Amino acid sequence: MRRADGGDELSGLVGRAQAGDPAAVSDVIRQVRGRIFRYAMARIGTREEAEDVTQETCVALADALPRFDGDAGRFTSFVFGIASNKVLMSQRARGRRPEVPVADIPEATSVSPGPLERAEREDELRGLLARLESLPDRHRDVLLLRVVGELSAEEVGEALGTSAANVRVIQHRALSTLRAEISESDDATDNATDDSAKGE
Repeated sequence: MRRADGGDELSGLVGRAQAGDPAAVSDVIRQVRGRIFRYAMARIGTREEAEDVTQETCVALADALPRFDGDAGRFTSFVFGIASNKVLMSQRARGRRPEVPVADIPEATSVSPGPLERAEREDELRGLLARLESLPDRHRDVLLLRVVGELSAEEVGEALGTSAANVRVIQHRALSTLRAEISESDDATDNATDDSAKGE
């Protein structure tokens, strides 16, 4: 899920930021901030805390960027590794599991889908996010990094310290679990509708 738009520009900015250009550091942060926020919002569930985590991630990123010694192709994994750690720190500080937002998911940038297609995607994403609470933390994080963070399997693997193959296995299992839950929910709704119709 590597973003095609602006990828070359970001790579150039990362290179300049690594060389210590403060304007490039600011531009890099401006480019990734929206994706960090969407990821934090999906993990945490409240806008205020997501904004705090986004800010903390951006501050840490600004501090680390001039010392970042990976190539530009590994930069996204680097960013979301920081973001994932900041989310975990926020959750631990509050002693709770993340809430899952359903009604207020920030709109992801896209290649201009039509209004109907965009609405369908958002409805589908809301439905999936509402069910993420039942997944193990690792499975939930992989899905959010892949879908909300728009990272490739390789980037997610680097961010979480595992292999791309393992990321794909986790993603497959998580999606299978969600599909099974959705199927069970649909069956229960159909049965309730049939029972209601019989009682009329």
